[in-house]
Amino acid sequence: MLKDYPKELVTKDGTPIVLRPVQPEDEERLAELFARIPEDERWFLREDIEDPEGLRQWISDPTYRKVVPLVAVKEPDRTIIANVRIHKRASDCLRHIGHLRIVVDPHYRQQRLGTWMLLDAVKLATALGLEKLVAEFVEGVEEAAIKAAGKLDFHQEAVLKEYIKDRQGNYLNLIIMVKDLQREWSDF
Repeated sequence: MLKDYPKELVTKDGTPIVLRPVQPEDEERLAELFARIPEDERWFLREDIEDPEGLRQWISDPTYRKVVPLVAVKEPDRTIIANVRIHKRASDCLRHIGHLRIVVDPHYRQQRLGTWMLLDAVKLATALGLEKLVAEFVEGVEEAAIKAAGKLDFHQEAVLKEYIKDRQGNYLNLIIMVKDLQREWSDF
């Protein structure tokens, strides 16, 4: 499943990056990544990224039964600048679906890093035997991510009107996008 890692990437500005599975010793550097996410963006991350125990749970599962986490590491200082996770469900009726979460350091946005990670997550989900990959986006907030997902053949499955509530009490639409995965990566 993770035999193709680590992978070397280069951002649009030429920064060398290594994409690899999360390791238990990444906990502190992951916490530093999440601390660099602006406060006004943290409200939609679904997990309490400031909770060390929650972070430790998905980092320390070597079986990847529930979460398959990858990190993008800037070389040579080993700073974690992005994280992608595929959340899997244990129930039989949902076992074929993966839920995607991507977090990119604000300084490295517009560097195609999120797109690279999204593309790699699609390939990894295919290797995991998943049939669908689901991503959720806040309309009006995550437009670049919505556009990147659309370029990779994610289609809008639903819009939940006024479903999300931001910290100021404003309601926003939640866009659910789905990618149907092919059995073979070459079918992408």
